[in-house]
Amino acid sequence: MPTGRARDRDYPRSVGVLGHGFLAEPVMQRLLRALPTATHIWMYGPDADVVTQLQRLGAKHAASAADLAARSEFVIGLLESLDDLEAQLSGPSGLLAGVHSPTIVVFGGISSPDNLRNLSSDLVERTAGLLRIIDAPLSGEKATAAHGELAIAVGATPGLYREALPVLELLGTCVRVGGLGTAQIANACEQYVIAAAAMALSEAAVIAERAGLDLARVLHSWELSLAGSRVLGAARGKLLDRDYQPDLPTGASLAPLEVAAQQAWRTGTSARLLTNVRELFQLLDRAGLSSQDLTATYQYLVAQHPERREAQG
Repeated sequence: MPTGRARDRDYPRSVGVLGHGFLAEPVMQRLLRALPTATHIWMYGPDADVVTQLQRLGAKHAASAADLAARSEFVIGLLESLDDLEAQLSGPSGLLAGVHSPTIVVFGGISSPDNLRNLSSDLVERTAGLLRIIDAPLSGEKATAAHGELAIAVGATPGLYREALPVLELLGTCVRVGGLGTAQIANACEQYVIAAAAMALSEAAVIAERAGLDLARVLHSWELSLAGSRVLGAARGKLLDRDYQPDLPTGASLAPLEVAAQQAWRTGTSARLLTNVRELFQLLDRAGLSSQDLTATYQYLVAQHPERREAQG
C-alpha cells in the first residue's frame, strides 16, 4: 500500500500522550516542536522529572487518564501492552470516564491482533462509537522518534487512517498495512528481523574479534558490503565503545517476538530461526540485560566463554 502523507493538514485542537513507555518523552518532544501552537498538547503518565521538563517546553499535565481524554481529541497511548491500556480505561479516573466527544486512540504498544480487535469492538459499543482505536505500534530509537523519522505500520480503516494521518505523519512515514490488528503482525515481523540482525551482528563481531581481527576495520568493511544496514550503522559505535546505554532496549524485542511466534504457529509456518532468536532474547532477559541497548547481545555472548577471551589475550 502507498506511503501515507496527509494532503490537508487538519490538526486536532488537542493531542494527548498517555503512558510512560520508552518513546513517550521523545514523542512528546517531537509533537511540541511539530504541531502548531493552536494545538494543545497534554500528557499523563511520565515520571515527575520528565513531566517537569516537558512542561517547560509547553506541554500540559493532565490530572488523570480521564482528564486527559476529556481534554484531547487524539490520544497516543505509549504503553507496553494491551493490559496496560486496559488498566487505564476503567474507573472514575479512567480514560473512558473522560470521553465525551469523538476521540481517536492510537495504541502504540504490543498486543495480539485478536485481543486488540476484541477490545476495540467493546469500546465502540461502550462509548456509542465515540472512542475509536488505531493500531500503530511505535518502535525505534529515541533519536529517530525525536526527529519524526519512525517507520510506522498502521492498522485501521481507510477513513480512520486519513483522520489520524496529520498527527501520525509528524512522527514518521506511515503505511497502512490493513485493518485493525494487521500493524501488530507487521511490526512483530519487523522487530524479529531487527532482533535477528542484531544477534547475528554480535555473534559475528565476537567471532572476528576473538580470531584476532581489528573490530573497527571489520565493521567498516561490513558497512561497505551487502551486510551494511541501519542496524549495523546504529550498532557500530556502541560495539566499539562498549556502550550499552539504551537507544533501543533489548527488552523491547521480547513482546514482538512473542506475537511473531504466535502468528508463525497460527499460520503453520516452521520458523526455526525465530524460535532460536526468541530463546536467545529470553536468556538476555533472564541475565538482567533487558534495559540495556540491543548491542548488549555482544556483551552477553562475550560473557558466555570468558576463557576464550583470556586465551586470546
